[in-house]
Amino acid sequence: MKAHIDKVSLVQVLQKIQSTTEKKTHMPILSNVLINAIQEQQVMEFTATDLELSIWTQLKASIEQPGAVTVSARKLLEIVRELPQEVVDFEARLGNRLTVRTGRSRFELATIPADDFPFVYFFEAVPRVPFDRRVLREAFAQTLYGIPSDEDPFSVAGLFWHRFGSDAFRFVASDGHRLVYSEVSGSAFEGLELDKGVIIPRKGVQEILKLLEKDGEASLAIHENSLLLSVPDALLNVQLLDAEFPEYQLIIPDERPFSFVADKDSLLQALKRAAVVSDQKWRHVRFQLKPGLLELEAGNPEMGQVSDAVDVDYSGEEFIISFNIKYVIEAIQAIERPRIRFEWVDQFHGGVFVGEEDSGCLALIMPMVV
Repeated sequence: MKAHIDKVSLVQVLQKIQSTTEKKTHMPILSNVLINAIQEQQVMEFTATDLELSIWTQLKASIEQPGAVTVSARKLLEIVRELPQEVVDFEARLGNRLTVRTGRSRFELATIPADDFPFVYFFEAVPRVPFDRRVLREAFAQTLYGIPSDEDPFSVAGLFWHRFGSDAFRFVASDGHRLVYSEVSGSAFEGLELDKGVIIPRKGVQEILKLLEKDGEASLAIHENSLLLSVPDALLNVQLLDAEFPEYQLIIPDERPFSFVADKDSLLQALKRAAVVSDQKWRHVRFQLKPGLLELEAGNPEMGQVSDAVDVDYSGEEFIISFNIKYVIEAIQAIERPRIRFEWVDQFHGGVFVGEEDSGCLALIMPMVV
């Protein structure tokens, strides 16, 4: 293999695939990127996988000799990022070595033969359903924070995407302490079969968000146990979780007779100020609601206390409840509305945060005993 490629474009591609490669693994090749130089089309293909998530992309290049090789994705990015010239030269050499050169700078990297790279299939022949990137991007952004980590043994570490009713889709996440969902119109993914629903792993949601950062064409499909995403010059295959998502609708109170409405920015800034004196041990914020006023209290005996207040639309009886302050901040940040409505039944069933005029994005947070 011998090729010449634009440095800026190469850096962008290597950054895109970086999080897909496995950092800690007993299979060193999973830390590598497969580079395939195709002379007929004058392109270089880049493939990375951790066996559960795979990505393919390509760049235009000047190919003198075709060939394929795998090399450390992280180390290659670190090298290319520091190179002074705009064109990078690649040359595969005997002894499993790849020379990376530009100007007077020359690097020689150890490689693993391309034949040892895991077989990755993107099912290009499977029909995809076109969709608006902004819809999926917003739904994922509103729910990502509620997906538990892989280390949580008591929750499903993924985003549940299913059809809700006859004309809507829901994206749902829960870690046992909170539940969040985003609801979109069924016409947004017309033609996609999701009656039983699928569970997308947390890492898959993060990688899809990266590919959908900019507006443009996009399409997807659910095939066998994979979510397949296609965007110009990139393909993604995400292995879906084989798990059963709990009956989350039973947790959300149907009737929430009490509520107040507050300006989102005012409430969010007050919570951020209160979070300054919170830590891992003392994580609570105390809501004390009075007619027209929400008083906030937080802190700990070792660091100090804070009290603050926010004007609210409320005329009921006094009410007190405590929450994990980080959960409340994340919920409010995800709701893209100027005013927030907080609804509740009593101090035992937690509280629901939604937009004042839009319940399409909802967060249910369980209370803390302080």
